[in-house]
Amino acid sequence: MDLSKYAALFLAESREHLNACNGSLLEWERQPAAIEPVGRLFRAIHTIKGMAATMGYTGVAQLGHAAENLLDALRQGRLSATSDTFQLLFRAVDRLGAAVEAAGAGKDEAPDTSLIAELDAAALDTGGDIPVVAAPPAPGPAAEEPKTRRASDAPRSRPVQVVIRPGAVMRGARAALLLKRAEVFGEVSGVRPPIGLLEKDEFDGQFAFRLLTRVPDAEIAAVLTSVGDVQTVRFEEPAAAERANRVRQIRIDLHRLDALMKQVGELVVAKNRLAILATEGADPTLTELSERIARLVAAMQGEVIAARMTPVGEVFERFPRLVRDLSRDLKKRIRFDMEGEEIELDRSILDEIGDPLLHLIRNAVDHGMEPPDERVVAGKVAEGRILLSATRERNTVALRVTDDGRGIDREKILAQARREGIAPEEVDVLSDDLLVRVLARPGFSTAKTVSGVSGRGVGVDVAMTRVRAMGGTLEVRSELGRGSTFVIRVPLTLAIVRALLAEADGERYAVPLAYVAETVEFDPKAVTAIRDREALVVREQVIPTIHLRTLVAAPSWAGSGKRPTVILEVGERRTALVVDALVGQQDIVVEPFDAPHGLPPFVGGATILADGAPALILDAAALL
Repeated sequence: MDLSKYAALFLAESREHLNACNGSLLEWERQPAAIEPVGRLFRAIHTIKGMAATMGYTGVAQLGHAAENLLDALRQGRLSATSDTFQLLFRAVDRLGAAVEAAGAGKDEAPDTSLIAELDAAALDTGGDIPVVAAPPAPGPAAEEPKTRRASDAPRSRPVQVVIRPGAVMRGARAALLLKRAEVFGEVSGVRPPIGLLEKDEFDGQFAFRLLTRVPDAEIAAVLTSVGDVQTVRFEEPAAAERANRVRQIRIDLHRLDALMKQVGELVVAKNRLAILATEGADPTLTELSERIARLVAAMQGEVIAARMTPVGEVFERFPRLVRDLSRDLKKRIRFDMEGEEIELDRSILDEIGDPLLHLIRNAVDHGMEPPDERVVAGKVAEGRILLSATRERNTVALRVTDDGRGIDREKILAQARREGIAPEEVDVLSDDLLVRVLARPGFSTAKTVSGVSGRGVGVDVAMTRVRAMGGTLEVRSELGRGSTFVIRVPLTLAIVRALLAEADGERYAVPLAYVAETVEFDPKAVTAIRDREALVVREQVIPTIHLRTLVAAPSWAGSGKRPTVILEVGERRTALVVDALVGQQDIVVEPFDAPHGLPPFVGGATILADGAPALILDAAALL
């Protein structure tokens, strides 16, 4: 078996364990007397080291072993953790991460001897209580050769059943190494499951083979167990019931899920077209078949979307370490908390949401949070708090970055916006809506100096641009002296969405239902004005209006009477979109396209409707 095919799996599993290392280190640093974080950290590094040794990545294995020596002294109480110790361990985890990335890319870099020496010196700071041994060698012929043979025993074929520890990673690679070790004793045959299946993701770590050898069972078991993560080695036939009851799980490449989602999107378009043909044909058999296909496609669509859903915690877990390092560099005291990590998003959105959150969190640390002495003077506790949270809101997910810092000085922002010509002179109050638009202007910044963290006026701009590209919105709420909250709202998935079809001047437009609160009628008798802008009174609530005909530069409505109106809602903001007609709902596939120069900002994408005609998708956030 070729171990190189497990490189991608090694990289993915190691990244997970490295994230766990950072989380455990942060928890341990906050609670130096705690024991459990030390154990978790030790186990994570031990697993990375074991996987690296199995793969033959000696640089990673040796660095991991040196870190283990230090952690062993710390968890057994022979050494006390200090701030220097934590910093050394953070550096070791960072370097281990770099070595893992290099190994995963096919470059097994030489061990970082200077860092290993620092780790060894720190571990030996207990007066020599800890024996520091060389890192385990990478698997090879010399390491596999058993030292004892029993020539007096006659060779015999015996069954060998091996169970790799549940939860162990890279089970296929370990099985390959175990078989190579067994071949040293004699002839290996009858591998079950077959070798080809051992290389599959669904391999559960239990396998059996026959070994023709004269070596005693105990010696064989000792050598096989030394590979690591081996739970049992038994010399008996595996029970059929055990094989039947195994749990089957697989890892799927994201590119395959993307391709499957694309195919499901094509099915949705075809299903919509078939539904129209069935309606026009008035054939009961065709109508029945169309309805059945619609149910099957809907079920398949739901399963594929569910398979792509991933907890936002996968993105959140990278930020505690970021805040810790930034607060240390800026000499601030900040507690970073997270809530709602279990909320799920489509993988495609999750991959894009990291950068906007990164910029908002960096701004909160640098701009929002005051130094400890300034907080005390303001009557606050010296330690500030930043909260990153996720909540489900209808068909969207809201991600909030909240700090209890100095807040945003709206008067200062407004004055600067006037000087730069961003805000009109007649504006005397900077609303939340106008505030976020000003902050998101490229290059806009109130920082007096540019630091390595922020100050160039790109943070909110980048966040707004990326969020809008995902069909989401960015909002801000802030109170001077009390803190700020930035809210990102994104749809659960991007590929296929339910939309309301509206018409203006004979053209159809798609409005995502995730942002449709209700539909009402535009009654001229209920029209009023708010700040010189037309508004509609709906159940005693005044809602600003937008006419779709005006947006698309079509001739003004020449008719009279009531017209359909779509109430759009994003967060706490509402607007009334007045249209000529509503022509039903459809599942639409959001087609990626390169927006031509000058395309209005209210266009959020394009789609192909059931009858084959193209339609533009309206961006609800841009209409508010």
